Amino acid sequence: MKIKLSLIFLGTLILGIVGCNLFNPTDSVNIDSGDADALTYEGYQKFRANDYSEAEYYFSKAIEADSSHSEAWYGLAKAKLNLQEINTFELLRYVNTEGNNSMPISKMSDGTAAKYQYSIDTILDFMKVFVYYDTTGKLDGVVSYKNVSDSYMVLQLFKTMLILRKVMPDIPACASVNALTGEAQCNLGDILNGLHGNKSTETLETLHEFFSTCAQQPQSMGMVAGQLLPGFGTMLSEEGKNITMGASCDAMSSITQVGSTPEENEKKLSTVISFTGYSQSVDEDGDGCNDEEIIDGQDNDGDGEIDEDPRDQSDQFVYDEMTIAKNAIAHRQGTENLMIIRSVGPNEKYRHADIDMDGTAANSEEWDFIYPEYRKRVENGDHRFKFAENLKYNPKGLPFETFQALKNAVAKDYEGHYDLKYRQENIGGCWVRYSEAEFLTALEAQRVRYQE
Repeated sequence: MKIKLSLIFLGTLILGIVGCNLFNPTDSVNIDSGDADALTYEGYQKFRANDYSEAEYYFSKAIEADSSHSEAWYGLAKAKLNLQEINTFELLRYVNTEGNNSMPISKMSDGTAAKYQYSIDTILDFMKVFVYYDTTGKLDGVVSYKNVSDSYMVLQLFKTMLILRKVMPDIPACASVNALTGEAQCNLGDILNGLHGNKSTETLETLHEFFSTCAQQPQSMGMVAGQLLPGFGTMLSEEGKNITMGASCDAMSSITQVGSTPEENEKKLSTVISFTGYSQSVDEDGDGCNDEEIIDGQDNDGDGEIDEDPRDQSDQFVYDEMTIAKNAIAHRQGTENLMIIRSVGPNEKYRHADIDMDGTAANSEEWDFIYPEYRKRVENGDHRFKFAENLKYNPKGLPFETFQALKNAVAKDYEGHYDLKYRQENIGGCWVRYSEAEFLTALEAQRVRYQE
């Protein structure tokens, strides 16, 4: 870029000497509106003089003259960023850097949050166009998406935090405030688990943008989430960070692709929550089982759904790293090929969880595959855990969409509209193992999740 600008300056000087001043970078009224190089140079001159409105004008005119001029796009992005007065250092002051689980930017005032929400949305809306033009080959490549990916991810992270901050007043766990720090006494898990309906969709959209950027520039992930935003680095568990890096950002991008219904989006968001280590160990899909799935792109319980009620991705999960690496190098074929599990086991949290409601917590059937070897699971098309061998879903043979809708309705039923007998006869699954007392306890858990 410096070479190109030097040539423009040299050309301008020569033209001035010979008395044929077709354009002059210091005199905007004489600039040829069709010369993208000259307009871009003038834009950078105005930018260096902190005249961001004028810089925005010239960069916009340059793009009108030549829509492929990447330096003009880059300059326009910088001008818009400065016009919005996004002070990264001020934002970073609000981020929790003490390594605890309190929510970043929770101490930010409503007015400041609203200002940054508008500013960041404005910049990201423009950046999406820039990224689209670059990744579809519509720009000249002098400046590319790679030059801005780190900044893009920072803005996406801040947008995610601001969205989560906005829903905090609706989260019961966030009602109390630490008198010394001024921070709400809730963590990221409390907030993520409290998102339902449209709030789930909005959060999922932002996370999808973030992981899509990570998929294209995975080397930026560790720096952005770790060094620039250490407080937000607590979003992912250590195992979650390892999985998310590199090629697996593709998988997370796929997982967070917004679905067509709020119920579908809640299930997708629960997958993200499992990577944070904040799963609630409750029945999220209405089958009576608790956290019966693992994130491997497979149906682990035999109900026809995939990754719909996931467990935390803990350090007890052993991944087939060699096969994952081979698949990633050869071809990115999808989530199931990037999350290959060798074995799983209960961490401390799950040693007290009765996943299949058989009366015994953390028994081997809940954690051992029917086919221990991944290759055998693929050959047999069976990725279930042993506990699922004895489960029967959809005993009345309803169409899959009808059965799925019924499960979704049951998952949000905290008043007992669907009594235990109805669930046992129409859904099956783990409901057949419930006593009436256990059923009432399950209703109370759902009431806490959805009513409050």
